[in-house]
Amino acid sequence: MSPQTIAHYRITGKLGQGGMGQVYRAVDTKLNREVAIKVIPENLVEDADRMARFAREAQVLASLNHPNIAAIYGLEDCALVMELVPGQTLAERVVGGAIPVEEALRICSQIAEALGAAHQKGIIHRDIKPENIKVTPEGRVKVLDFGLAKIAPESQTEARAAEATTLTAMTQAGVILGTPAYMSPEQVRSEPVDQRTDIWAFGCVLYELLQGRSPFRGASVAEMIASVLKAEPDWQALPGRTPAKVRDLLRRCLQKDARHRLQDIEEARMEIEDALRAPIVAVPPQPDRAVDSLAVLPFANTSGDPQMEYLSDGLTENIIFSLSQLPQLRVMSRSAVFRLKGRSEEAQEIGQALGVGAVLIGKVLQRGETLLISAELVDVENGWQRWGAQYKRKVEDIFATEEEIAKEISDNLRLKLTREKENLLAKRYTDNVEAYHLYLKGRFYWAKRTEEGLFKSIQYFRQAIELDPTYALAYAGLAEGYVPLAFYCHLAPKDACPKARAAAHAALEIDPQLSEARTVLGATTSYFDWDLENGEKELRQAIALDPKYPRARQALAENLTMSGRFEEAVTESKRALELDPLALSLNAFMTMTYLFAREYDKAIEHGSRTVEMDANFFPGYFYLGMAYQGNGQFAEAAAALQKARVLSNNSTLMVAALGGTLAAWGKHEEARNILRELEQMGRRKYVSQVFVAAILTGLGEIDQALTCLETAYEDRCTWLPRCLTSDTRLDRLHSEPRLQRLIRRVGNSHREGE
Repeated sequence: MSPQTIAHYRITGKLGQGGMGQVYRAVDTKLNREVAIKVIPENLVEDADRMARFAREAQVLASLNHPNIAAIYGLEDCALVMELVPGQTLAERVVGGAIPVEEALRICSQIAEALGAAHQKGIIHRDIKPENIKVTPEGRVKVLDFGLAKIAPESQTEARAAEATTLTAMTQAGVILGTPAYMSPEQVRSEPVDQRTDIWAFGCVLYELLQGRSPFRGASVAEMIASVLKAEPDWQALPGRTPAKVRDLLRRCLQKDARHRLQDIEEARMEIEDALRAPIVAVPPQPDRAVDSLAVLPFANTSGDPQMEYLSDGLTENIIFSLSQLPQLRVMSRSAVFRLKGRSEEAQEIGQALGVGAVLIGKVLQRGETLLISAELVDVENGWQRWGAQYKRKVEDIFATEEEIAKEISDNLRLKLTREKENLLAKRYTDNVEAYHLYLKGRFYWAKRTEEGLFKSIQYFRQAIELDPTYALAYAGLAEGYVPLAFYCHLAPKDACPKARAAAHAALEIDPQLSEARTVLGATTSYFDWDLENGEKELRQAIALDPKYPRARQALAENLTMSGRFEEAVTESKRALELDPLALSLNAFMTMTYLFAREYDKAIEHGSRTVEMDANFFPGYFYLGMAYQGNGQFAEAAAALQKARVLSNNSTLMVAALGGTLAAWGKHEEARNILRELEQMGRRKYVSQVFVAAILTGLGEIDQALTCLETAYEDRCTWLPRCLTSDTRLDRLHSEPRLQRLIRRVGNSHREGE
């Protein structure tokens, strides 16, 4: 039986009934206005703790003053007194089917405003559904019935305690907390909830207004709950006029994992307003197709601190590394995408230029111990968002976050993964977060390829190893750090190469499948031990371990060049470049391969292309200058090598290369000045005696040139086996018996145990 009066409110009729009680129309006899009154179930009234909390929450709810929220006037004994809102509920509006797209968006924009106001005060509705939303005759949206609302807890402990209290009361009442078709997965699992549960329900309402039916359905409560937990909405059923922004928004709102869901309802409102400002046109349904190629653009560092750039770059690089392990997916290399840093707003255009099916963009923000990461997968064909997620994690959870992103990308590209491939995505090389961050810093500075950057990278790799002596990737990074230091003569080979080899061995002892470490081992065996046969075996094994690793192909091409197998070397260089066509180092190396093969026109063509790609990359000018010299174009060679000298900050190798060109060009005085300069530099730094020998050969000082080459032999100079084979600058020496003896010594040195 309906009550006749409650306090000074006279009941005039029944409006409805829900799990939290019956709702009546009433007249406030003091103020002479109509109101709605919800009578709380008796079993809840008897729970003193629950009623005390209910009263506290009602006080906060009463403070809400927003035009899109039905006001709460007070709490009288066992009843909530609320504003009586005229008009139809959304449930009544959709009885006849979907409503026009523009109208649905205008309604949901107002719903988002209402929820945003509540969330700002820490209030979660928990029962957003069409029945609880009315549209007045004037078109004003009103969110009703905050009867299930709760104040957002300040801690997980408080959340669990509050949820347990509520669930106990609801179980005793024999009701479900919420409406199953609109409840978030965490809500149906009786887990603590926050504002993201409202965002889920908002997405359900938006979908229903557009499509005419709720996204999760079932013949029973159990079937509805199963649908919420396991099923995906029928995205193809949305009207063709649904804007792409709104489709993307729905996917973000209805992410089953709350960590990946849209985090702020205000963002939903802004997306809808943006969609309303643009012309709404029909878009044909898109096939749910698989995508087999991807570019991961560098994640943006939004912290405002350049010192955190290593983190955003490292996250990008690790996602690239993980996904590139999947054989059915072609992933653009680091060097290809890092040249596009800061251009994520052009994702679709970049994807079209790179020839990939999808582009991943993202942002990283670290605030103290909290890491905020957002990621978005853009379909290049139509510009739609295939997937988007936001992650709020503790810094120590970065490993799991990277794994989640990689796994969800593969899922959303419709890649079917075996258990073995899933394990590849989840593979970790360390569990030490601090060591991992040091490793990322090492990779960040290594990628700069400057002398200063390389030395910094080695420091960070060593620090990572100190924290985790089993960190195989850090050992591999250390090994790779020493390689360019030896190659560009920043360190003496006897200082750099044994350290590179020792670090590679250490990495392989921990992980024998690490192609990077095997590549360094094969490279140092080739150009430091001068054992070309075993070096080739190591490098072919590295390629077998990871056929997609271009550096292994490059190192094999170096080995083949030293063996005089130039045609094979060119083939391997091309294969490396095919794997990473925009890599500056590989493009420069292609120039060097043609140079030693004495195909100077091709070397010049490729070298010119490399410096066009990046006018500040000194190795590009180095190899281009050497190619010009081989072709007899001395003026062009000197100009390119002078540029390399400046950009490398006076690298001894670049200075010596310029001296060789000047000597061959007949600029003897300038060449002798460089010899004197190199003598001074040699007191502080390593100077390749092979390149000094090239200067002396150009000056006609044959005996001194041969003596320098013999010194290079004692130094184990990495350039010696290359240049003895085919360096045009040393051609005048090949008739000398001393040079022939030296060539035989180099070929046999590894057999003699030297």
